[in-house]
Amino acid sequence: MKASAILSATFGLMFLASAASAAQFSYLDPAYVQEIYTGPLVGGPGMAWTSTNQLLTKDGSNILEYSLTQNAVHQGTPIHNWVTHPIAGLSTTGYGMTNGQDGYIYTTTQVGLQRFNPSNWAAPAQTLAGTVAGTGYGITTLPDGRIAYCAGPTPSDVYVYDPVGATNTWIYSAAGLIDDIEASPTGEIALAGQTLSNLIIISSTGSLVNMFSTPHYPDGLAFGDGAVSNSLFSNNNDGTITQYALGAGYTGVPVITDIATGSGAYGDLAAVGPDCAFYVTQFDNYGYHGSTWGVGTHWDNGVTDNEPSIIRISAKSGECLFAHNEVVPEPTTAAMLLLTGAGVMFRRRR
Repeated sequence: MKASAILSATFGLMFLASAASAAQFSYLDPAYVQEIYTGPLVGGPGMAWTSTNQLLTKDGSNILEYSLTQNAVHQGTPIHNWVTHPIAGLSTTGYGMTNGQDGYIYTTTQVGLQRFNPSNWAAPAQTLAGTVAGTGYGITTLPDGRIAYCAGPTPSDVYVYDPVGATNTWIYSAAGLIDDIEASPTGEIALAGQTLSNLIIISSTGSLVNMFSTPHYPDGLAFGDGAVSNSLFSNNNDGTITQYALGAGYTGVPVITDIATGSGAYGDLAAVGPDCAFYVTQFDNYGYHGSTWGVGTHWDNGVTDNEPSIIRISAKSGECLFAHNEVVPEPTTAAMLLLTGAGVMFRRRR
């Protein structure tokens, strides 16, 4: 068995009991299991991870670091609680985060692209010269270590920042608000057309690969892995999760399948963890884009309220079905690897 599959299976066993009881989505494809990972969620829906596989989210200028174990209970639901790390100089704006291959975590904000060191919480955030301010949603790491991010919202411009050369390059403009963006293991970039209800896939240089309308308003994205490696998944605004099965190189007309329905909550940004699971945020957004007013989370004790949460979706078999951006060493070590050319391809297809 591949190491990634073993890791995924281990996480699956850890969470089996809670996954069996949690029912945020009233329907879930039998190939998957779900659990409420944490809640009520504090701060924004963007996610990243530490080198020890602990989930991170952003709350203004604070970073929340979640326990690896279920160490608290809320509404009868075992959850992963957090500790708070204030980051000097980190903008209070913006939500999206991504793990860079140089060990830093990058976040897009209304003052431009910033990065901070998750191995040294006392170190101030750096604002990267030459980068562009935006709404603070979509950001992803390319297989070669460059950072792709979206500034907008009208038009939504996609830029690629090179941490080694400290250069920032525009590659694409999209109509309407682009929310989450996600890089594939082979370097394509998916853009969630949240206001126009479409998905766009471009190359890392900005060439159009595919574009198609969607039956739901897409938000958080993940590329498939393993048996579904040609698929793209979206966490949708109306409380559903959709799989778009595509042809080679993510081309062609998609075969569309809803793998999860019935949440009613507003689906926002999403990310794939080191355990190959799809972490999707759930909010009450007052009925916007088909969501249900007043619905945030369906807790294990039967209570439904407007509190936000993060739901973990994983393969029942324990295999990797969602592609993950690898977490790498602390910044000083990783920077040396990048400069010597030794650590360029950390993201790989399993």
